[in-house]
Amino acid sequence: MITIRERVPLAAHADAELVLPFELRQKSRLVTALASGEPAGLVLDRGTVLRGGDCLLADDGRTFDEISAARQPAAAAD
Repeated sequence: MITIRERVPLAAHADAELVLPFELRQKSRLVTALASGEPAGLVLDRGTVLRGGDCLLADDGRTFDEISAARQPAAAAD
């Protein structure tokens, strides 16, 4: 499992994609999986909220600049 520990400036090249719904992008500690299925752990500073397009750096040097918001159902208007 790779460990992702910091947010960095946008990189020119993304090594992988991480897709998370809003409620998980608010967590600073999380075990999840990359879009490829590879397991990953987030260990970010407390209070970090990830936004679409943020770039992260893993311990092994890979960058993840494709933080994508997962599709979620929209609330229906009555």
